Amino acid sequence: MAANPDPLDLALDALVLLVDVQPAFIDSMHGDPEPVIVRLERLLGLASLVDLPVFATLERPTRTKGSVPERLQAAMPEGALRFEKSTFDCMAERTIRAALASSGRRTVVVAGAETDVCVLQSVLGLLAAGYGVRLL
Repeated sequence: MAANPDPLDLALDALVLLVDVQPAFIDSMHGDPEPVIVRLERLLGLASLVDLPVFATLERPTRTKGSVPERLQAAMPEGALRFEKSTFDCMAERTIRAALASSGRRTVVVAGAETDVCVLQSVLGLLAAGYGVRLL
């Protein structure tokens, strides 16, 4: 039986990936989105506290689907990267794939708003590329 990874080792090897946390998807969620937004704010605060890189994807067209909500933009750590994408799987986007690889991190902490498609497809793409995934 494998030992649990040391949380410090995990933090040193991790980055946060927010997948398509956009008004079009948040507004269509079942139930009150407030608890999800609060949890995402906390995640971004933790990422800032322990210096985890943050990547956010935005599904095109952003003019109709929107960008990262203001509350979450305010919580994003300095240096957070945003990427627009045209595919469900973020790993199918060359620029995102290259940015993840250049981070040197191999564990991706994933959270998002459209879990049934883009989060799922991105997690499957990350796993196929050999990343460790922690899905929130």
